[in-house]
Amino acid sequence: MKKFHSTISRRDFMKGLGLVGGAAAVAPAFHDIDELTASPNNTRKRSWWVKDVDHPTVDIDWQMMARHHGFHSTQSAAIVARYYGLNEYNAMTMPSTVERLKNNEPGFRLKDYAFGSAAGIWEGPLGFGFGSWRVTGGPASHKAYVGYQRASTPAQLGVPNWTGSPEEAAAMLRSAMIAYGASDVSFGELHDDHLKLVGTHGDNISTAFYPPKFPPPDTVIKPQVFEDVPVGYCDEKTGKYVLPSKVPLYIVTWAMPMPQEMARTAPSMLMSSANSSRYRRDEHVTYCTLEFLRGLGYNGYSDTNYRAIPTGADAVLQGLAENGRHTIMALSPEFGAWCGFFHLITDLPLAPSKPIDAGMWNFCHSCGQCANACPSNSIEHKGDREPSYEPYPSSITPKDPALPGLGWDKPTPGETDYNKTGRKTYWTDMITCAGYRKAVDPCLRCFGSCVFNSPKGAMVHDIIRGTVANVSIFNGFFATMHEAFGYGVVEGEAKEEWWDASLPAYNLNSIVGAQHGGYNK
Repeated sequence: MKKFHSTISRRDFMKGLGLVGGAAAVAPAFHDIDELTASPNNTRKRSWWVKDVDHPTVDIDWQMMARHHGFHSTQSAAIVARYYGLNEYNAMTMPSTVERLKNNEPGFRLKDYAFGSAAGIWEGPLGFGFGSWRVTGGPASHKAYVGYQRASTPAQLGVPNWTGSPEEAAAMLRSAMIAYGASDVSFGELHDDHLKLVGTHGDNISTAFYPPKFPPPDTVIKPQVFEDVPVGYCDEKTGKYVLPSKVPLYIVTWAMPMPQEMARTAPSMLMSSANSSRYRRDEHVTYCTLEFLRGLGYNGYSDTNYRAIPTGADAVLQGLAENGRHTIMALSPEFGAWCGFFHLITDLPLAPSKPIDAGMWNFCHSCGQCANACPSNSIEHKGDREPSYEPYPSSITPKDPALPGLGWDKPTPGETDYNKTGRKTYWTDMITCAGYRKAVDPCLRCFGSCVFNSPKGAMVHDIIRGTVANVSIFNGFFATMHEAFGYGVVEGEAKEEWWDASLPAYNLNSIVGAQHGGYNK
């Protein structure tokens, strides 16, 4: 990305705000704002003591080499058996998994077995996609889990289900899911008011079912119901998804951030690929987690299109994010607006996570950078209407009557056919937003321009985030500086500079929150 050249040092910048104090004693030397930007050269910069040389440090005689047989390896059992003798080799057996499980051997306990079995999934189950559920159990008459059931259940192994406190279960599941690829995980209990988050139907409806073909059949809209069954299931013939009504259920929600430097190129194919990357990476997280639950002796239910329960709501209620100015935006303290959230439901009892206050929703009141970047003028600007429980009407007047049935012709008070009420927020005109994205370009400039997407490498950013979380007096100034320092979306040829940037794997910072194994906090 293009550098923003400034003669203001970071120290002078923070000193002008009165924020330089005790932190100065441990702060590294500041130079100019250029240090905040990524290297323009995509050559990986290694440690100073790693030198380029003309030949490998091991001696090689190319005259001795020839093409070889790929099976000439100890991966071939026949090779190893030749040395020990066939009978002796075949007699070599480790203790059985079940034996180790029953002996409660460290490293081979039930959670270790379940984790390892699930981690072996290297390709996704066939037949999964938007609008389908994945479940780990269900009646034999129904297609319960389409895919590979790699983990045997404890009952199949002849050992008891995993047992532990909800706190132990939450810690265990979080560790497993982060190892599978989630960046952070939170939990909630699905009861009382939270049951209102569960939609009555679970999929999008295309214009192929526009009146007079509306409403679509249940096999398309996929009704979601609660029934008195021990295990939920999916009835493919009727399109009905069933959750158990008499079994305590818990929501597992996880963060799946996206490459932020790609977000700054919005609109572009780079931005679009960054947006879709969360689904690709999440496939493994979801499959592995469902199998892990199966291996522990519990059930999991995952709707791949995440419309059974709005994941933004999960993220806010369970502490992964805060509400944002844009109606569909949930702001992560670690990853900003450019972060996807996914969830599943399970009957494994889990200790719930608490909501958070990092000052972000309060900051949105003083910001409005996403509204400034919105070409369709869909987001409420700073100083316009205040947050409300009542959704603002779209500036587009419907040309056709309300769609019949399914609640669109008779919405609940204060509800539109495209908003879910219940929170006091700014209401984005999602109709003009969707129209612009269909007719002009994929846009998403709002996500790429969010202040909370700013870099995190320099200590100054931690100071600013800490200030925002505790003191709101500087919020408006910080919002302005974000744009002035060039951290928002870029235009023209600057989009192509991503190809020369030096970025980590997946273009993501994967050590956020890591405290063990030598990683930084």
